[in-house]
Amino acid sequence: MGTTEWIICFIGIMTAVVSAIIWIGVHRHQKTAPEPSSNPGLIQPTAASGLPDSVTPGMIDALLGDRADVRDLCFTIIDLAVRGYIMLKPLSSDRDADQSGGIRPSDWVLRRTEKPLNGLDDFETTLVDATGEPGSAVTLTSLLGGTHEAATTGLTQLRAAIARSGWFSEDGQTGPHRSIWSGVGGLVILFGAAAAVVALVAAFGAKPWPGLVGAALMVASGLLLLTLARLRPAVTQSGERIRVQVQRYHDWLDALQAHDVVPESASKLFESNIASAMAFGLGPQFASVVDTAMARHRSWGGRLVITTDWLDVPQAPLERRVKLLSQLVEDTIRLAQRSGMTGTDE
Repeated sequence: MGTTEWIICFIGIMTAVVSAIIWIGVHRHQKTAPEPSSNPGLIQPTAASGLPDSVTPGMIDALLGDRADVRDLCFTIIDLAVRGYIMLKPLSSDRDADQSGGIRPSDWVLRRTEKPLNGLDDFETTLVDATGEPGSAVTLTSLLGGTHEAATTGLTQLRAAIARSGWFSEDGQTGPHRSIWSGVGGLVILFGAAAAVVALVAAFGAKPWPGLVGAALMVASGLLLLTLARLRPAVTQSGERIRVQVQRYHDWLDALQAHDVVPESASKLFESNIASAMAFGLGPQFASVVDTAMARHRSWGGRLVITTDWLDVPQAPLERRVKLLSQLVEDTIRLAQRSGMTGTDE
């Protein structure tokens, strides 16, 4: 048995030790949000949208670790509709197969209102301007079809706004440490594979096991380093504070019960939170809670209804209207993928 195999074995052991130290060190350095309180309470968030002032529904995914994509543009569109800048109307071709009486849209119309665009972020202004002059309209298919310039520009501007926010220590959601760890991990794996070949050749006719063990350790070390490329960018102190607030807001929505809803303010409660609830994946649950609260109110003789004037559909339970909005999200993703728009599934 030659010394080559033992040298490879020693190098493999040292590589494994160094890789483990790096992996542990990076994970310790990586800031993570503290666990939310087990009882988040039911105090209504003070911001008008239920989010910190610097956060919009389209930014929620980025704060929770995902890259902003066309799905988040759709939450932005819903938020703009709720705030009165555009109106949403489904173009129906038939009825749902589940006989729920809901509409199955063949397309969507986005109509611009007369509301001035003062105070909007650039990505929000781009989406509203894409509908044309006040009073004009555009279909979702045309917005995301063709060159889809407005949608692509809006998505780029949304990502740029997230990058400018100061929430992350890297540029947006693609910090350079991702490519570094990918490259280092890949090189270590290649060295491991090469070392295995060398060990087999050097120990031809003898026992290559020490060399193969070292080579296996190199490959394992490379795979371990590759996992670091999956980490989200390091969160700054300001980003950490914002992310904790957003997480607490999520927990408040998740814990909301029908008896917590005051009927007289139910309409404002629903409209202020629906876009964010959908971004959290809590849209149907949130709508069901408000529906239950309103049903109880009606059973006591109340006549209050939630009209959602920004969504041009016949009156129906909120849960059904949110199901329709969920279809809008699915249609947006499907149309963007069909037209080849980048950023639909990154």
